[in-house]
Amino acid sequence: MADLKGSKQFSSVVVPHQPRRRTALIIALSLLLVLVAVVAFWAGWRAVEVNYLELLHERDQLALDLAEVSEELTGARQQLANIRLGSEVDRQSVDDIRAIVREQKQTIARLTEEVGFYHGLMSPTEREKGLSIRGWELSSGSKPDTYQYKLVLQQLALKHRVLKGSVSVRVVGVKAGVEKTYSLLELGGKPGASEIKLRFKYFQNIEGELQLPAGFEPQRIDVVAKASTPKVAKVEKHYSWVVQGG
Repeated sequence: MADLKGSKQFSSVVVPHQPRRRTALIIALSLLLVLVAVVAFWAGWRAVEVNYLELLHERDQLALDLAEVSEELTGARQQLANIRLGSEVDRQSVDDIRAIVREQKQTIARLTEEVGFYHGLMSPTEREKGLSIRGWELSSGSKPDTYQYKLVLQQLALKHRVLKGSVSVRVVGVKAGVEKTYSLLELGGKPGASEIKLRFKYFQNIEGELQLPAGFEPQRIDVVAKASTPKVAKVEKHYSWVVQGG
């Protein structure tokens, strides 16, 4: 055969056909891919497990912190309650003490007055001898516009004999803009009566209840006491309208 001028010449190489080697290579690559996937999965799972354990530990620590804070809060609330209770007890104790002191002062004043009363009764001075208007008291009654009254008269003398006489008590005030006067007996349910009989050796208490007329505004009490025996005497006293406890 004649050679063709100007054409390229290719050389051929004969490679032996090995199907088993190719299969083994494919299997090896597949196993490698599986191994890489397993290692990656294991590494990822391990990281997740570590994070999960850390979260569990953090959760448990937070639970402990919350328990401590709750315990401290409970203790603080109890302390606050104790402080408030102590303050209330102290305030109540102070109020009780003040009430006791006030009551004791009233008792001392009453006893002092009684001592002075009996002292003057048994040992009067020359200036004090004779009929005396000891005192007038007024307190709220059982019904509206009613009042309990108490008038005390006494005889001051070195040697006491029965004193006889009378006393008139008048309530002076204003009604409809005009001054008005009522006798104590009239306000006590005894119209027309004005004088109360006196008969005592040492002292006499006059007590009762009066009711004010509608629209009447009391202002003062005028007391005039007269003695006919053992010695003629006349004494007067005027008291403002003051209601005890009012």
